[in-house]
Amino acid sequence: MSSTPHSVAIHSFNSNHAVYDEHRLSYSPKITEKFLIDLKLTKVSEGSLKTDTNKKILELASGTGKFTESLTKYGWSDTLTVVEPSEGMIETFQENFPHIEAKQGSSYDIPVPDNSYDAVIIAQGFHWFSDNMSLKEINRVLKPGGMFGCIWNFDAPSGAITIAPADPEVEIIYDDTHKNVKAADVPQLVDSYFETHPWSVATANFTYSYDVNVPQYRHGKWRDALRKDKTYFRPISKENFYLYTTTIKHDHVPRYWGTRSYITKLNAQERAEYESKLSSLVDETVTESDKSIENDTAYLKKAVGTHTIVLEVNK
Repeated sequence: MSSTPHSVAIHSFNSNHAVYDEHRLSYSPKITEKFLIDLKLTKVSEGSLKTDTNKKILELASGTGKFTESLTKYGWSDTLTVVEPSEGMIETFQENFPHIEAKQGSSYDIPVPDNSYDAVIIAQGFHWFSDNMSLKEINRVLKPGGMFGCIWNFDAPSGAITIAPADPEVEIIYDDTHKNVKAADVPQLVDSYFETHPWSVATANFTYSYDVNVPQYRHGKWRDALRKDKTYFRPISKENFYLYTTTIKHDHVPRYWGTRSYITKLNAQERAEYESKLSSLVDETVTESDKSIENDTAYLKKAVGTHTIVLEVNK
């Protein structure tokens, strides 16, 4: 595997960073809080959440700061550094977070000293560079006892949620309930939830048909690097899934899917054909139960999931 950032990712994110920032989903506090606890950055003490912002966080492949926003809400600022390979993404990031230190770099050459961070977090990005060289470099910058965590939003069930052969502690979070579950039960539970709004799965699978030879979370290949690694990290210790329903305007559906790297690279004619077919598919698959009105504006209900994994550095 190449030791440079993926060219499709760089081209896409250099060109669509503003649209990405506007239309990609943020991260719910309901999963973010659990994620930060698993990363040993926060803890529950005497019934309340205690955040240790003295702990240093490196956010790798930060993009425009969709997850950075969550970290700042918990109080991180001076002890937070982000590293991002795309100049376009950094441009939008610095507009959003002018007081957060941002460096241009990649998982293959992180521009920070050895043993300098308590946690490395990657949001919506590890699948682009899930290889041994990246794990070695992430290991280098973590302090002994440091934690590595990844978080992804996802739009449909996929092989990425199949947890085998490892069986870490797994929890599924719904809007108001938490369930400790067996790893083997996760696919069926996720499938059942997404069946509540089939139109959103149909549009996801249609869009995925345009994905050719581009690393994606749903492929689950990022698990291979973690399973093969016997040097830099211990096995995944915790996985969490948050399943919830959001809303989206009908005319924003093409814009949302247009932030995908493999859609961004389509030429004008291909893009127009894609959006026409997508719009027709939405019209064909949306039911009355998928529709909602908020402040006199029409929306579509969309099933969404968020997936987190946590590992401890091996040093």
